[in-house]
Amino acid sequence: MLESFSEMVKRDLYSNILFGLVIVAVLVFLRVFVLEPIRIHNNNMAPILPRKTQVLAIKRTKLDNLDLVAYRHGGKKYVGRIIGTPGQSVIAMDNIVYVDQKILKEPYIKSNQMTYLTTHDENYTTDFRQDRLAKDTYWILNDSRDVKEDSRTFGAIPKDDILGELKFKYAPVSDFGFVENDAAKIENGYESK
Repeated sequence: MLESFSEMVKRDLYSNILFGLVIVAVLVFLRVFVLEPIRIHNNNMAPILPRKTQVLAIKRTKLDNLDLVAYRHGGKKYVGRIIGTPGQSVIAMDNIVYVDQKILKEPYIKSNQMTYLTTHDENYTTDFRQDRLAKDTYWILNDSRDVKEDSRTFGAIPKDDILGELKFKYAPVSDFGFVENDAAKIENGYESK
């Protein structure tokens, strides 16, 4: 028996609505459980993530030294670089950061540091000492160390306050692509796994 035109239209409408609902459900699932969109509001992570860059943070990833992350403190969102992980000690003296008594090589701060030191007499990286980070806490610093809204001000950041690892830039379109962060990890022996 031939299907009437109105029945075909009704069937197609129902299938399109169902398809649309499935797409919306997948997007909501990704947003709630997998991805956190982050907009960079200052230059504390320049030049890797300059102001107005928009990135996706991947939730529930294994966090490691030198990972770029978004975190929440006092109701505000921040971005930074994990310098110390649970069980490690982190110390900064005279512009040198030590992780478990080993010098941390920080090529990502060189241009910011040189610019800062030409106009300031004090240390670029404020001296601090954090002995043995507690379980599920991380020491996070900005790449632009003159912006002190990081663990130097807040203390160790609990894992529950970390929104995710910054992995993918989606705006501006000229910066579209993965966040490149492997060189410093490899140089320090923290190869990404």
